[in-house]
Amino acid sequence: MAFRAEIDDFGSFYERTYPAAFRVAWAITRDRGAAADVVQDAYVSAYRERDRFRGDAPAQAWLLRIVVNRAVSDGRRPRPRLVQLDLAGSAAAPGDDVRRATDHISLDAAMRALEPRARAAVVLRYYHDLDYATIATILGTNANNAGVILHRAVEKLRHELGRDEPGTVVLEEVRHG
Repeated sequence: MAFRAEIDDFGSFYERTYPAAFRVAWAITRDRGAAADVVQDAYVSAYRERDRFRGDAPAQAWLLRIVVNRAVSDGRRPRPRLVQLDLAGSAAAPGDDVRRATDHISLDAAMRALEPRARAAVVLRYYHDLDYATIATILGTNANNAGVILHRAVEKLRHELGRDEPGTVVLEEVRHG
């Protein structure tokens, strides 16, 4: 019950947790509109079910679990997709924007190749720096299984990005992608 008070002021809870919830939803759905819908649905659900929140884990973990479940369910439905590429506004060396855009497109494609639950594990670990126990709570599994899901996801990312050789680090690209 230690974390129960975190949702007493739901408006404050919303303001504090929305950026993380949206990033998780976007990283799983890879679509801003779908992510906004997922997050909106998750907050409506959380608000309606707030009396059922036990408070034995951080409220943000509870919310992110709802977001992940909604995003995974949403990911099973095909959606039309708009592609945008913004190469403007950088003072980098010639070719850097193109390389960065190409890397971003490659990473985006590699993330799309993952199952939504695996995408969620990668996002929670490398975008939000959550530990395996918290990821497991959000995914509704145990820490060992969260580790397995994450390991397999990273291996698939390496393969999709053509970086199968040992010692290649994809994780920094994911974290900063």
